[in-house]
Amino acid sequence: MYFLPLLLMSFMGNTQTKNITGIWEGAINGGIQIHLVFKFVSTGENSFSGTMDSPDQHVKGIQLTTVNLQGDTLTVELAPAHAVYKAVLTNDTTLTGTWQQGGASLPLVIKHVQQATPVAEVKRPQTPVPPFGYNSEDVGYDNADKSIHFGATFTYPKTGGPFTTMILITGSGAQDRDETIMGHKPFAVLADYLTNKGYAVLRIDDRGVGQTTGSMTNATSADFAKDVEAGLAYLKTRKEVDAHKIGLVGHSEGGAIAPMVAAANKDVDFIILWGAPMAGGLAINTEQNAAALQKAGLSSDAVNAFKQLHTNALELFSTATSTEALNEKLQQVFTIWRKQQPAAILTTLAVTDSSIIGRTVSSIYDGLYNLPWMRFFISYDFAADLAKVHCSVLAINGELDTQVDAKTNLAIIESVLKKNSNKSHTTVPLKGLNHLLQTAVTGDVSEYANIAETIAPHALDTIGSWLDTHVKAK
Repeated sequence: MYFLPLLLMSFMGNTQTKNITGIWEGAINGGIQIHLVFKFVSTGENSFSGTMDSPDQHVKGIQLTTVNLQGDTLTVELAPAHAVYKAVLTNDTTLTGTWQQGGASLPLVIKHVQQATPVAEVKRPQTPVPPFGYNSEDVGYDNADKSIHFGATFTYPKTGGPFTTMILITGSGAQDRDETIMGHKPFAVLADYLTNKGYAVLRIDDRGVGQTTGSMTNATSADFAKDVEAGLAYLKTRKEVDAHKIGLVGHSEGGAIAPMVAAANKDVDFIILWGAPMAGGLAINTEQNAAALQKAGLSSDAVNAFKQLHTNALELFSTATSTEALNEKLQQVFTIWRKQQPAAILTTLAVTDSSIIGRTVSSIYDGLYNLPWMRFFISYDFAADLAKVHCSVLAINGELDTQVDAKTNLAIIESVLKKNSNKSHTTVPLKGLNHLLQTAVTGDVSEYANIAETIAPHALDTIGSWLDTHVKAK
């Protein structure tokens, strides 16, 4: 999640509803440029629906939750991604507005076009293609109360068994079973590697994605942990699975969810934490926002001052019982912080009595607080669950990871597991790799799409060798 300076512009429009039917194209830039294509269709008088494509992420046909045009003002909602686009028709072919997601507001101008710009073919040589040398089944199962049906792929060797089996847990946001991002399919690559080594793997569509029902709108990490437990229950019905050797592999937020599940389910035999944000959502969110501000050209002093305010504001989330209660305490925190800052810092951050960098403080933090997932992620102590884990643990992190700092988070994992006397844990920083475990130059998110490699071979071998030694050999 990023928070960047934003110059808000107001436009006066007439009350006559315009026609937005057709294809609209533009790009947001929040540290990485992402092209978006909207396709609006008329569903009646002054009524519209539509879909969105994200070509850079190779995602097409996402159904928009709401398309509302009042006069010249357009509001588009994409509930599964907690995203809203608000814009004004500045002329018949231009919509100027902001893309709001996860508390961030980024400028987005889209143009009416006859056809979307063609997307260059992306080569991802590691993505597995059939025929496979193992069994691959598309499967489905329900959670305990039948409220969600899960779609998944289960892969396992053609001979032998029952097999040591893993559930792959995706990172934050609505993702498919392959954890598809910018044309990469990390979970498909990992599942292929592990299954060829003699393991079985279950990878699952997130809520509201692919063949899985349900919604991400009000779900939190705790709900996703329950989803993983439904996968555990399903695996125990499969004769191919060794019920005493089921483990979890969690990437990013999934690396924080895996210990939640293992702490509550003692029959989990091992967990692999890949870029796990064990420092907690408050620290992760603060560092990501600080990195975005620094990239935008702000001085280190200004960034550090923002970090102090941001940390103090987010700390209120765990005790605030309502938006009103949050805002009352927030204004006190902001007033004290403002009085402590030198004039130069206040100027750099465009601070007024109630705003910073062009946004009111209440709008920044109301937006975060009112997202159930974000409020939980910021307030929850994931390390407390890790402290209850006594099964075998492998924690890996790319040293160039700019989303989840390797040094900080691996040190926390090592410290927590030593303190709880976990007798089988390994932490491995992987030199030259980013958050996706790709071989990278800077590790910045903007590099992901331009790297042909999906997962570095030595990262795959690190996981495979650890499993062979610490799990299969037991």
